[in-house]
Amino acid sequence: MAPSECTIGPGIAINGRVSGDEEVVVFGSIEGTIALESKLTVEEGGTVVADIDVDAVVIRGQVNGEVVARQTVELLDGCLVTGNLRAPRIIIEEGARFQGNIDMDVDLAAQ
Repeated sequence: MAPSECTIGPGIAINGRVSGDEEVVVFGSIEGTIALESKLTVEEGGTVVADIDVDAVVIRGQVNGEVVARQTVELLDGCLVTGNLRAPRIIIEEGARFQGNIDMDVDLAAQ
């Protein structure tokens, strides 16, 4: 069965806990916590104020919170991220804005 994707549209605001095993794409806003067994993408215009625990995360929009990824964190051109990043692999494109600490000396995949 192919993995599913959940899209949080630009007019949607979630306040609480988002969890599951499907990929989540955020064009709207989430405030609270995010725990996924898959990938999180925060698109341009999307806003997340949450502690994040996912397999992988790609950020084009705004994120404020602690980010833990078992595989990769990608900060793309134009994003604004405030908070600490923890992942075995972190990619920061030119033009990405980031304030916080980075911890790459971990093996989260084994956890």
